Amino acid sequence: MLALLPAPAQAADGDFSWSTSGVGAMDGLLSSPQSGRCYSLVGSNAPFYAANNTNRTVRSYQSSGCAGAVQSTIGPGEFGHVFKYVKFD
Repeated sequence: MLALLPAPAQAADGDFSWSTSGVGAMDGLLSSPQSGRCYSLVGSNAPFYAANNTNRTVRSYQSSGCAGAVQSTIGPGEFGHVFKYVKFD
C-alpha cells in the first residue's frame, strides 16, 4: 500500500525585493521564498513596488494571511506594484 503524503513546499529560486520609497532603493529582500507561504513585507511605509527575480509568479494582497482578492501579480523577472502581503506560486 502506498501512502500519499503532501508534497513539500518548493522554494522559488532567486530573490524578491521591494521598495517603500519608490525611488530605487530596495527596503527588503526575500531569498528563495517558499511557495504557498504568505509573507508580510516589512518597512516603515507600505510597499510601493517590487522586483521579482525568482522563477515563480508572486501575487500580492491587502489582507493578512494573503486572504481576499489578489491585488496584483508579478511574473518571474518582472517589476510591479505590490501590497503588504505576498504569496509565491
